[in-house]
Amino acid sequence: MDDDRAFALESRLTNHGCYLQSITVEGGSYELTYQSAAADQHGEIPHQQVGDVVNDFRKLFDQRDWPVRSVEATVTGLDDERLGSWRADAEWFEALEAGEIDEVTFSRRVLDSLERDA
Repeated sequence: MDDDRAFALESRLTNHGCYLQSITVEGGSYELTYQSAAADQHGEIPHQQVGDVVNDFRKLFDQRDWPVRSVEATVTGLDDERLGSWRADAEWFEALEAGEIDEVTFSRRVLDSLERDA
């Protein structure tokens, strides 16, 4: 991932209280790790924040011509302790854009992928 793209994502995430730790492209996925101040405070990954991050990727796909890929996210607290993970498959983004699924179905799939660490 080039620095310009990483900076574009980092700038957007910061607006949601998320701090980008790393992002790479592996196979067909963007793999990112970010710290979440809200998750750290509440001890769980806030659904709204996951939606905000997913929407940031949607905007980057649409407005900045990023290739549509799956997103594999790892969420940590501010102390870098892993809190959990979630994903959004490329096929879900494509189906949403094509009108084959609605926002509710898309969101449900993303939230169903949420895995919390013990």
